[in-house]
Amino acid sequence: MTKRHRMPFPLPLSGVVTQSLAGLGLAERLQEAEIWRIWPDVVGAPIACRAQPLRIINGTLTVAVSSAPWIQELRFMTAMMKDKLNNRLGAEVIREIVLKAGRVDSPPVEVPEEPIAVTPLTPQQQALIEAQADLISDPETRQALIELMQTSMEQSR
Repeated sequence: MTKRHRMPFPLPLSGVVTQSLAGLGLAERLQEAEIWRIWPDVVGAPIACRAQPLRIINGTLTVAVSSAPWIQELRFMTAMMKDKLNNRLGAEVIREIVLKAGRVDSPPVEVPEEPIAVTPLTPQQQALIEAQADLISDPETRQALIELMQTSMEQSR
């Protein structure tokens, strides 16, 4: 029976996955797929709303752009976008960027959540909550009702 080669130390799962993907030749494809995730951060929100990556084949990234004026504007920025994307990816994954007129799905607009104003309960509200809670015999249910009523009354004003 042959002896198994001993590892000097255990590899983290990410290391095992990286080695496996490299062995299959998929590491480069995974790096290319990262473009879709980092695109808005690299180019910025105004451009990301009007231009989105479509595909990457042999280092050529094809980008769909919403209108001809934006294609003209972005044509001046392709070298900068290529450099920024490659820097973020840590390798020269993109050799060329081709701009193409196409439909661009605008990303969902995040509406900032307004903080909920919490107002302290009046003695009358506190008495009402206690009166309602006294009708419930189960202590867990009673506590849940008290917390629910307090939260509701604090935020309803």
